[in-house]
Amino acid sequence: MEVIPKLREAYVKGAFGIYIGAGISRSSGLPNWKDLLIEMINLAYSNTLITNDKREELIQLTDDSNNFLLVAEDLKDILGSDLPKFFKKRFDDKSLVPSDTLCDIIKIKNRFIITTNYDTLIEKAYAKVYHESKNPLTYKNASAVNYNILTNEHFLLKAHGDAGSAANEIILTEKDYRNIIFKEKGYQSVLHVLFSTCNVLFFGASLKDPELKLLLGYIHNIFHGGSPDHFALMNKNEITNTEVSRWRKDYNINIIPFDPRDNYIEIQEYVAEIIKI
Repeated sequence: MEVIPKLREAYVKGAFGIYIGAGISRSSGLPNWKDLLIEMINLAYSNTLITNDKREELIQLTDDSNNFLLVAEDLKDILGSDLPKFFKKRFDDKSLVPSDTLCDIIKIKNRFIITTNYDTLIEKAYAKVYHESKNPLTYKNASAVNYNILTNEHFLLKAHGDAGSAANEIILTEKDYRNIIFKEKGYQSVLHVLFSTCNVLFFGASLKDPELKLLLGYIHNIFHGGSPDHFALMNKNEITNTEVSRWRKDYNINIIPFDPRDNYIEIQEYVAEIIKI
């Protein structure tokens, strides 16, 4: 795969950021959204917080990705204080190892990495590649993010929280996300700056990921298609031509389809070509 000219031009300019989605974490043993919800449903059932009928009903709802946020909202209410413990155990598991693909991605020259993932794999990958630690920032640290932008310091932004440092502050539902957008004004400004001044390359993004949809919906609302060009590598089997067109028109995101053969080798090959620029 050759790097498309528009992406090459953006990369050379240097105002370049990386978005890492849930798809990149799956090869390390973490669940996709549907599987995560089912794990949470089973946790609620095993803790006798729901009946078997309720369990089966919730599982059935997860067959449609449009119901993911609805199920997440219900489970957050049901699990209560058990939820942060679950997130801490599941996503801050010390045995989790970053994939070679993730380690390659963070070698790309970038001003920042933004992720909606809760896990600590990016920090582990950073330590493996650069032999130093990387402390993540979250929506609670808008002033620190802003300082790094002004001083041109590299940073990792966990847009929806960090299971390693604050599992009780995880953003899980649409209500959670709307709260941080409308109540955390500093964070709102930070997102505005990042997506209005930098080109962003998305990895591991999926149209079925509700967190990504929330983030993109926000971008669309504030820019109305006027943001810089962004790019997303996506499995060619999971996206239609119509969706490719809408992503470009609605979010200024140019889809770069890849073949998922041989354990997603084309992603690694594409990353290698970018690094050579």
